[in-house]
Amino acid sequence: MRFIRQVILAVSIAGMVAGVLRRRTKGVAATQQGGWQKVTPQR
Repeated sequence: MRFIRQVILAVSIAGMVAGVLRRRTKGVAATQQGGWQKVTPQR
């Protein structure tokens, strides 16, 4: 029973850390360069 509690605790802590890191990187990713660019056809 103690092992199961430790596993649940470790998984919940890992989930919280992942959530915090995801929220932090969300703002940074929006300012990064990338995505679609306008293409001007050559004639």
